[in-house]
Amino acid sequence: MPELLKNLPSELKKNKLKTGIFVGLSAYWIIILIGTLIQFY
Repeated sequence: MPELLKNLPSELKKNKLKTGIFVGLSAYWIIILIGTLIQFY
């Protein structure tokens, strides 16, 4: 486990673009879901 934590920062740097896209899409879908729920109420 400590090995994984040590390697995490470099992995995040390598995958920054992928991570950014993933986070962006997740936030986008969450906003859509919340908006839909608010409209129903």
